[in-house]
Amino acid sequence: MTDNNAYRVTTDPDPYEPFNIALAYKTGNLVFVSGQAAIDIEGNLVGVGDFDAQAECAMANLKRVLEAAGSGMEKIVKVNIYMTDMSEFGKILDLRAKHFTKPYPADTIVEVKGLALPELMIEIEAVALIEGEIIGQDIG
Repeated sequence: MTDNNAYRVTTDPDPYEPFNIALAYKTGNLVFVSGQAAIDIEGNLVGVGDFDAQAECAMANLKRVLEAAGSGMEKIVKVNIYMTDMSEFGKILDLRAKHFTKPYPADTIVEVKGLALPELMIEIEAVALIEGEIIGQDIG
């Protein structure tokens, strides 16, 4: 019998709880992670005006939430990156090379006018496997 439920992923503390947002949900063999930004575990803004610091914090948060869900960065199949200044795009390529491995996840990068807080410069959301491996070969 298949479990058709979605299970909320939490951490302690959960920095998104005050905003009435789930960090992630596990359903089936997938975890859907809410956008992670430059907000530390206590809910403080990190790296105001520093894109690199914000990007690293967002990636660290993404990793923490994935691990809480029983997954990991190497299991990401889809990532969406929202940034307020596309001139930082080259840094995204470096960030991807540092934090993702082959086969790389499917990716969408979008420039947005603003994020949840005016000081935020980047937000990253992802979908990842919980069990199994990503197979890096064509199926078509």
